[in-house]
Amino acid sequence: MLLFSSLLSAQSKRYVIDSTLEIPLKDGTVLSCMLLYQEGAALPLPVVLRANCYPSKSDTIRAQYVADSGYAGVFVYNRGKSRSGGSFYPMENDAADNYEAIDWISKQPWCNGKIGMYGGSYLGFAQWATVKNIHPALRTIVPQVAVGPGVDYPNPGGIFLTYMLQWLKYVRNNHYLDDATFFDQEKWSSLNKEYLLRGLPFSALDSLEGSGMDTIFQRWIMHPGNDDYWQKMTPTPEEFARINIPILSTTGFFDDDQRGAIYYYNAHHTYGTAAALKDHYLFIGPFDHGGGQGGKRRDTIAPYIIDKAAMVDQKQLVLDWFNYTLKGGPKPAFLRDRIAVFAMGENKWHYFPSVEKMNTDTLSFYLPAKPEETMTKRKRGGRKPLVFSFDAADTADDTLTIYDANSAVITEAMFSRKQLITLATPPFDKDLILNGSISAELWMSSGTPDADLMLSWWEVDSEGKRWPLAHTAQRLSLSIDKAKPSYWKENEIYHITLKEGAWMCKQIRKGSRIVMTISPAANLYWQKNYGAAKDVSQQTLLDALMHELRFYPESHINIPVM
Repeated sequence: MLLFSSLLSAQSKRYVIDSTLEIPLKDGTVLSCMLLYQEGAALPLPVVLRANCYPSKSDTIRAQYVADSGYAGVFVYNRGKSRSGGSFYPMENDAADNYEAIDWISKQPWCNGKIGMYGGSYLGFAQWATVKNIHPALRTIVPQVAVGPGVDYPNPGGIFLTYMLQWLKYVRNNHYLDDATFFDQEKWSSLNKEYLLRGLPFSALDSLEGSGMDTIFQRWIMHPGNDDYWQKMTPTPEEFARINIPILSTTGFFDDDQRGAIYYYNAHHTYGTAAALKDHYLFIGPFDHGGGQGGKRRDTIAPYIIDKAAMVDQKQLVLDWFNYTLKGGPKPAFLRDRIAVFAMGENKWHYFPSVEKMNTDTLSFYLPAKPEETMTKRKRGGRKPLVFSFDAADTADDTLTIYDANSAVITEAMFSRKQLITLATPPFDKDLILNGSISAELWMSSGTPDADLMLSWWEVDSEGKRWPLAHTAQRLSLSIDKAKPSYWKENEIYHITLKEGAWMCKQIRKGSRIVMTISPAANLYWQKNYGAAKDVSQQTLLDALMHELRFYPESHINIPVM
């Protein structure tokens, strides 16, 4: 062990740190571990653990952050990361390895037998993986902006993200992080454009990148649906039912992994016991992926300016949570009820006991027969469908940049698409607060076996300004059975439900309309689906089909209102 000093809060502090610890696993692999606590602390201490695939120089600072509040800060690194043995196979070993790591930590003389976990993104997923089999020493988790494998990454809606290869190179090229490769945006933009404009198969993306076949990339594309490969990484319904520890979940309206975070929250509330649900809290506000896990908060996420009232000190909230769960202190004062959600525009936090009790109404609007017609509150007569046609061979929209570079917000570039239908509700006659996920109930038929569909929703105010609310994308062949492709029969009518759009809470002003776009999910960030009845990862431009999607009169959207 080593002693070192640090100047924090204008006060000199000294810490005990040991970065040479090793955790032996049953299969012979050894995980590297770092321990840090304040010099002079009365051992043993409760432990705050981060199971981490992103080794960084800032890990010491993060460990100091919890050590200053009377904990032992512990980092355990995934196989193949830092000094850990083995190879890093993302999301495959976390559940079993973290159980063994917690068992080892709980038996150390500096641990008092109480362990909590926190962290965001992959580290959020790692906590949900860990509670598949809860170790008695694990007393709480704080999953922040948690990735949901098979749910929001790497294949939301059954559509692979081109970003997945970029991320794999970042975390698997060496034992630390390959920043040079990952942050070379010109490289990745050029690669994705070449794949799309040449009409190449998605399976060739790794070879096209230049460093040869990537075994994990190739493994992942064998599983486009949320099948057993992904499902076994996180709790089953039976495992959700056995969770019996307090949980604080956090995410943001503009978080790229909000879909994963909300999936876990909803699954626990579907399968968990009433006693366990009383201690599962959700914190959601106008934050991006970094801000939703206590990182730097952006006061502007274009076109939104975030009010100061939203800027709760999330780092302090996490410390207060650990004081509550690991030290028997009071519940954090901010958590007045089990859901804390910030309403933009109204600029106020609201608190609710459950999702079921947070809203007062649901507004439904039915799709018209023609784009120039207005959506209506009542289903129109007749059977004439709204028709959307496009040519999958047309690359005009494929290389559009439709996302904010730093969040999940889509930009007005969406409206420059060639292949697009735009629909609108009538203007609202009073203010209302949208709270939750806009969903779509669609009765559809298709002239092709498959297509990737993207919907987006916007508030267009009385002055014509567009405010992005949410979007969702879905592969039609994975819309009925989410686990395995089922190709659509020509002209047969199917009913699908799209409810995975982002949770948004925003005041919608009187005179505003909700505008909805329908387009192919074809852009620089997504795998291209040409529509054939074959594995999309093997399709090329030669498989491109003319599409005709029909939306029948029963089709409508649902807008949840606080």
